Amino acid sequence: MTNLHRQALYSVNDLRHPKVEVAADRLIDLNPEVEIKAVAENVNGENVDSILNNSDCVVDGLDNMQTRYLLNRHCVGRQIPFIFGGAIGMEGNVAVFKTPETPCLECVLPGIDDSELPTCDTRGVLGATTGIIGSLQAMETIKLLTKINQKPESKLMIFDFAESEFRTVELYIRPDCPVCQLRHAPETIERKVAWLCGSNTVNVNPTKPTSVDLNAARRVLQNGHKILLATPMVLVFDYKGHEISIFKRGRMLIKNVSEEAEALRIYNEIDEVIRN
Repeated sequence: MTNLHRQALYSVNDLRHPKVEVAADRLIDLNPEVEIKAVAENVNGENVDSILNNSDCVVDGLDNMQTRYLLNRHCVGRQIPFIFGGAIGMEGNVAVFKTPETPCLECVLPGIDDSELPTCDTRGVLGATTGIIGSLQAMETIKLLTKINQKPESKLMIFDFAESEFRTVELYIRPDCPVCQLRHAPETIERKVAWLCGSNTVNVNPTKPTSVDLNAARRVLQNGHKILLATPMVLVFDYKGHEISIFKRGRMLIKNVSEEAEALRIYNEIDEVIRN
């Protein structure tokens, strides 16, 4: 509920459903001729290649730098355009990175620790801000795919909507960039636990690649636990006062938790139940 004001594709009727599932259905309603493949997974070092394989470009809709670095390194290695966008409060940034014609993300914004950045919890974000930044990213993507812009410009667009100021900064390839120049990228930190902005909800990733039979899990869990939603992509149920969403690849969203240790304990308990 707290972020529906900036989610143009969704309504209150879509609560608990995976965003990608609802988004795919909505976009197909708008244009039935479009073929959409929805993947309800967090991008990580184990699956980034399989998810982004054969992509013509990658558009960033993320809220953390560590995953952006992962996408940037994938795009640099395959010379795929990466359309970067960030939004917080009433500010935003957009850039198009395409190795080797332009710098990469880590030429410009290297080594940023997510814990040092403002979030929608601490700073907030207006729906209009994300809408404008997303539209600008869409425009840059269309220009790339239709070859309207044959050569992406090396610039960062900076938007201050509070002051109605728009600036561009010229970007340059950093000769000592470990990603696009030296090709010795530092290891990306993989997060088992990630807190969702604006709620007491945590995403817990499995420690190794796995799969879950959601139909079998439902049969086990419905004896003693209230099933709230079941779709081909997710099973949502109540577990001791916590709302749990479990996905086919084993990750879980756990609501109403305040400590990482508690989230991991719940994850392990449920994982044991559905596998026994």
